[in-house]
Amino acid sequence: MPTLDHAPVWEFRWPDPVAIQVASERILRELRTRASADGTELTSLNLRLPVMVRMESTAGAEELARALLLTPWGVERIYWHPHGQEQSSIIESAFPLEADTEGRVAKGQGVLLRVAGSPRPVLIGWEPETGHYFVETLLHSVQEFDTIEEAFNMAQGVRPLRKPKMPTISDQMQRQVSRRQLLGFWRGGS
Repeated sequence: MPTLDHAPVWEFRWPDPVAIQVASERILRELRTRASADGTELTSLNLRLPVMVRMESTAGAEELARALLLTPWGVERIYWHPHGQEQSSIIESAFPLEADTEGRVAKGQGVLLRVAGSPRPVLIGWEPETGHYFVETLLHSVQEFDTIEEAFNMAQGVRPLRKPKMPTISDQMQRQVSRRQLLGFWRGGS
């Protein structure tokens, strides 16, 4: 990372879920292009799932705007910096933030973000379409999910409802019965 005479610059923009989706779709295209050029398969991605952004809140006076981002590689919560607030009021870092080659705060660095008064570990994100934002990973893999709703629900801690298992003939044959029930079975009773 380059050393600067001054602190690296933040590039915060208005919260834009469409820009996050466009950036994620671009990243997915780049991954596919790289994989096809290398002749490798994208086995860590669930290509049944699209890139989708679902807003959770818009920025209020004391609140961070946030959204859930579903991608074929995981589910993340995205936070945007509140418009007009100082970085120091919501971002805590034990180390000085490093700059990228353009002098901006480099993406991928971990910081603590004050969310509703409590610190959350996040990574700094930056894409040309979005500027800076913060990423909290909720699910590192979405391989097991068939639908968008399943992935979003699991990321938010909502366990899927399982249909009760219907007993099979094999289950019925394996259950314990008393001698009386067995004799009743042979006589035609239950």
